[in-house]
Amino acid sequence: MKRLPLPLSTLALLSAFALGVLDFQTAGWAFFGIGVIAWARLDARQLLKSDRYGLSPALALLAYPALAGAQASVAITFALALHALVVFLILMSRHLSQDIAQAFSQQKGVSQRI
Repeated sequence: MKRLPLPLSTLALLSAFALGVLDFQTAGWAFFGIGVIAWARLDARQLLKSDRYGLSPALALLAYPALAGAQASVAITFALALHALVVFLILMSRHLSQDIAQAFSQQKGVSQRI
């Protein structure tokens, strides 16, 4: 089975954003729903394996106002922004912990050589 270049939720939310910008709201909302369900059921579990799984919340934040237009709820937009921020912080903390672990392992290797 071939792997997709991006997770299913990311592709669906990217499609939703594009359809919202092109004023195809009905199809856009369908893709938005597919993207949210795919994120919740499949891709959120993979978040710590790869950074590409963290793109979906940011795309949801872009797609929602593009689809809702003037009827976009501030509360929903804020919730999507908060979720994207939490995912971003999770990814950054993972990178920082990997960098710190790598720095300590390199320091330990240097001290053993001395």
